[in-house]
Amino acid sequence: MTVVYSTVTSKGQITLPVDFRRALSLEPGLRVAITLDGDRVVISGPPKIDATRAALRRAAEAAGTWAKPYQAGDGWRAAVQGNHGQS
Repeated sequence: MTVVYSTVTSKGQITLPVDFRRALSLEPGLRVAITLDGDRVVISGPPKIDATRAALRRAAEAAGTWAKPYQAGDGWRAAVQGNHGQS
């Protein structure tokens, strides 16, 4: 396990080292999950897009909407943006 130290700014921000960003394929605008695990903070990259697609398909099949055409406001875009931070 690699350990590096980052300084917390007055705004509570830290810089994630470039090697870590590359390892998680993080780009500006992507959302990360931040979890408190006891006295540890765990930062996870967003789920892979294939996993999001599979989850959306399962949800649509369960709701009986998989074969229906996309309709504005049906929640699909919000689901992807919630996981990935992009449209």
